[in-house]
Amino acid sequence: MKILINCSNLFFISAIIFCFISCKKPDPGIVAKGETKVKMINATLTESKQDIFIDGAKLSTAALEFAETSDYLKISSGNRKVKFMGTTNIATESAINFIPSITYSTFLVSDRTGTREIISFEDNLSNTEAGKAKIKFINLTPGFITGINVSVQAGTQFVNGLLFKEASTYFSVDPDLNLRYNVVGSGNIKTIENTNFVAGKIYTIWFSGTTTANLMAHVVADN
Repeated sequence: MKILINCSNLFFISAIIFCFISCKKPDPGIVAKGETKVKMINATLTESKQDIFIDGAKLSTAALEFAETSDYLKISSGNRKVKFMGTTNIATESAINFIPSITYSTFLVSDRTGTREIISFEDNLSNTEAGKAKIKFINLTPGFITGINVSVQAGTQFVNGLLFKEASTYFSVDPDLNLRYNVVGSGNIKTIENTNFVAGKIYTIWFSGTTTANLMAHVVADN
C-alpha cells in the first residue's frame, strides 16, 4: 500500500521543528565547548586600580580596586594573554592556558619585592554536601615563610602551613561554625565569622597581608 505525503504538510512540520531548535534561548550559565569561565581578582596593593584585558581586548567595565572581584566572564578557551593594567599604565601580562568547560579564579599578585604576576586556580562548582558549605583557601601573602593555618572554632585544624601561591583542597564545613586562621608560629589568631557562609554555597577564601597584624581573609562566593 502506498503512503502519500502532502509536501505542504511536510514543509509545515519541518518549519516547526526548525523554529523549536533555533528559537530556544541559550542558558547563560552553560559553558559551551571551546569556552571557559573566569573571574578576575585584584590581590595586590601596588597600583591598586586594575583594568582587565584578554588578548588586548578590554573586558572590565570598571577598574578593580584591591580585593575586588569581577563576575565570571565567558571567554574562548586555549592559550590566552591576560593583562591587568593600572591607572598609570603599569601593566602585568601573562599567557594562561584555559581548558574548555573549566571554571577559574585568576589573581594579580605581588611577591616580597613587589614584582607582580598573574596566577590562576581551577574552581570546582560541583554540588556541595547536603547542609554544608564548600570552601577552598589560597595564600597570597608573600611575607610569611611558615604559611597559614586554618581551623574550626572548636580548635580542629584542617589547613596546615599553606604557603604563598598555594591553594588547599576543598573542605565541606558546617556553615554555622566560625573559622580561625593565623600565621604558623604566631599567637595572633583571627576569625572568619559564620555569617559569611550559607549551606549549599561554594567559596574561595584568599589571604592578604604583610604582617600578622594586618593578615586578612577575603571571602568570595563562587556560586
